[in-house]
Amino acid sequence: MSKFFLLIACGFASALAAQNCVNTSIGAVPLNDLGLGTYQGFVGGLYANGANSPPPAHAASGLLRMASVVPRDAAGSPLPSGRIVLLSIGMSNTTQEFSTWLATANADPNRNPAVTIVDGAQGGQDAVTIANPNANFWTVVDQRLAAAAVSPNQVQVVWMKEAIAGVGGGFPAAAQQLQGLLGQIARNLRQRYPNVVLCFCSSRTYAGYATTGLNPEPYAYESGFAVKWLVEQQLAGDPLLNCDPAVGPVTSPWLGVGPYLWTNGTTPRSDGLVWTCADVQPDGTHPSLAGRAKVSTLLQQFFTQNTLAAPWYVLPGAAAAFVPYGSGCPGVTGNPQLRSNGQPHLGNAQFRVGVENAAPLALTVLWFSNAAAALPIAGACSLLVDPAAGLPVWVSFTNAAGVRIEPLPIPNQVALLGSELFCQWLLEDAAGTPLPGFAGLAASRGGRIHIGL
Repeated sequence: MSKFFLLIACGFASALAAQNCVNTSIGAVPLNDLGLGTYQGFVGGLYANGANSPPPAHAASGLLRMASVVPRDAAGSPLPSGRIVLLSIGMSNTTQEFSTWLATANADPNRNPAVTIVDGAQGGQDAVTIANPNANFWTVVDQRLAAAAVSPNQVQVVWMKEAIAGVGGGFPAAAQQLQGLLGQIARNLRQRYPNVVLCFCSSRTYAGYATTGLNPEPYAYESGFAVKWLVEQQLAGDPLLNCDPAVGPVTSPWLGVGPYLWTNGTTPRSDGLVWTCADVQPDGTHPSLAGRAKVSTLLQQFFTQNTLAAPWYVLPGAAAAFVPYGSGCPGVTGNPQLRSNGQPHLGNAQFRVGVENAAPLALTVLWFSNAAAALPIAGACSLLVDPAAGLPVWVSFTNAAGVRIEPLPIPNQVALLGSELFCQWLLEDAAGTPLPGFAGLAASRGGRIHIGL
């Protein structure tokens, strides 16, 4: 009789464990597609004001912090033959996904050989647990660093993904609770790893298939707001998350959004990502091998292409880069600003080069060349591209806001890897430098376009 009841119990438990494959959507819009739209009164976007990239001031702060990411010896001093440690921090999902990517990363011939990747994430270690600076979690992390023959002083970059086990309380309370815990974890990082300067935070994958209360929807979706608000808290100048030594005591690494993993089940988000029932284990919460592979792909894209990751992660010379150089000359609204919408990596069909802060409805010339230059034109204006190596120029007009954007799709052709272009915007502007035949001249800085991975 006891065996009979045991079989019944096991069958019942197995039925409970099966994914809820019917729940393919919760009707929410991924934050990166929500933009200025709202969720329960809160604006979307991965960053403030519906944007998916850091505000200029925060991006500049990140670039400044990134400049110190260099190979270091065990004591933390810069050393060309030293190590740059990229560390994962988080729970079971984090270690399952990060360890899958680790195999890809270790086999990547274009990864900077100075980079050592260590998976510090551990099963069963939720945000409440590891917010405690004395938790055993941190001892295990240091043991894993030692096993990889690196020291805490060589940890400079972290990927963090956390959640609250058995979460409750509704929205926004639960997301705010997670925000506070993530902030404490960021402070723990700074206390334990004195040279950590960058921390990329990711929220959860889709949990609509979950059959337990571990971290179901809509909490998985709403964890994206916890990350978003954490970054905004740092940008607002909270001393508990200060990353700038010029402002005061450094209490946290620079915080930014890592790869955004959530999508509304089988409803494709704008980049085509879906999360199916096959992407999760029977509990509907932890990723299956297929789900881990999807997150691994997103991690690989992030660290090889992100502006704040690729320069130190990718083998020198292989990273895509868009780097301004030289000086522009002002017009009616000051210096026209050269802009790009990302990095010129192979296959980036959406790469754009733009100008803003220019005179409205102004004649513009976007000049490309195979070489840089510094040839005086008139007054303070110089031509920063070499006309002797010039390519066809693009003539157009700014819009009423003084903005012009031109597409420059990058083909996915290996032969282009390492190629460089140089560009500059020249604009007719009555308040600019006098130039015969024109109302006046204003110009942007030059831009070096290095095509990479």
